[in-house]
Amino acid sequence: MVSTRKSIVALYGVQLITYVLPLITIPYLSYVLGPAGIGTIGYAQTVAQILLIFVDFGFDLTSTRKIAIHRDEPGIINRIYWTTMTAKAILALVGSAVLIFLALVVYKSPGDRTSLLLANLVLWGNVLTPTWLYQGLQRMSLLAIWVVVIRILLLAPLFLLVKGSGDVGLASGLQFAPSLFSGLILTAIAFSKGEICFKVETSIESILEEAKDSYHLFLSSALTSIYMYANVLLLRLISGSVGVGYYVAADKITTPLRQLSTPPIQAFFPKICGMYAEGDHLGVQKIIRRLILVFLAAGALMFVGFELFGEWFVQHFFGSKFHDTFPILRVMIIVPVIIGVAATLVQLRLIASGNQAVLKKIYFVGAIFHILQAPLVIYHWGALGAAYSVVATEVLMTAMIVYASKEVSEKYGFA
Repeated sequence: MVSTRKSIVALYGVQLITYVLPLITIPYLSYVLGPAGIGTIGYAQTVAQILLIFVDFGFDLTSTRKIAIHRDEPGIINRIYWTTMTAKAILALVGSAVLIFLALVVYKSPGDRTSLLLANLVLWGNVLTPTWLYQGLQRMSLLAIWVVVIRILLLAPLFLLVKGSGDVGLASGLQFAPSLFSGLILTAIAFSKGEICFKVETSIESILEEAKDSYHLFLSSALTSIYMYANVLLLRLISGSVGVGYYVAADKITTPLRQLSTPPIQAFFPKICGMYAEGDHLGVQKIIRRLILVFLAAGALMFVGFELFGEWFVQHFFGSKFHDTFPILRVMIIVPVIIGVAATLVQLRLIASGNQAVLKKIYFVGAIFHILQAPLVIYHWGALGAAYSVVATEVLMTAMIVYASKEVSEKYGFA
């Protein structure tokens, strides 16, 4: 439990920095780049995040689970590492080709082209950052330290070099680069400590086997991306970069709040995988219930706080140009608690117990629902409609996840 607590504290440290840094950078970037510039960077980042679903292919969770089970067997860990890294690198090459095609063939403006090309830093940063290795070994505190250090170090060039709307490309690079640098350092540390070695142990057969294990999670993530990222793409088509800027500004605030549930879930995931393997289902049930109660209480506090101070915050944080961001945030402020409950049940109940196959059905229904309602809602209400569509889809998805989790609980003898 000590290592789990340390992981939670370290990951919350990262979340605190993740939340504080936008409080420092967004007002400045909003001032020098304007809604259109913020929208350009947000669009490129959204495209990269969609491609990351493909690059991850569910490996981050399945590899974490395997390493957690075999963390005392260095030979097996080394094989898992090289198989996962090789598979992700192959997929990242495909993702890079897509970004290059979009930048050179589809889009004509220099800002769009540069931002899309620099979005490759996000893909390769993800490949080089072995989060799944550190999580499975329960060494997330070390990962957290380097992620924070790199992000802080890159603040200086952001403020010194980004001076106007013509610096959208430079701002994109500085926003997208942290994971690449931290990934290089974390990989070097893993080699230096002997947790992995230069003996490459992988094969086409092992990569395909790993992909087969991760397929259900990949399909679930791919379907999830439809309702997570489609709104930005639809807004770009319907409202242009300015509408995207209003929505992305609101998303920049709610994203760190959504991620507040991530540290305890990540920290408990390897432990709970072991608890399922040992048959300790009662212990798992207690942890899940406590986490959900904590997330519900935190969500209530966020909602009350935003109702009291939200309008003042938006006016002073973003400035008068972002007047349409407040009503968007007012709708999206409930999303973090919904996602916290859903993520707890998905990772600690369905995936950790090996029942992830049901997720693809759930996310397929959610994706179809979002495809049907989002374009109409966004057409009529613009960026505010995008917020409505996200909440509607998240509520539906969470209801289905709760039902599926209840069936798994009953299988283990718990209501």
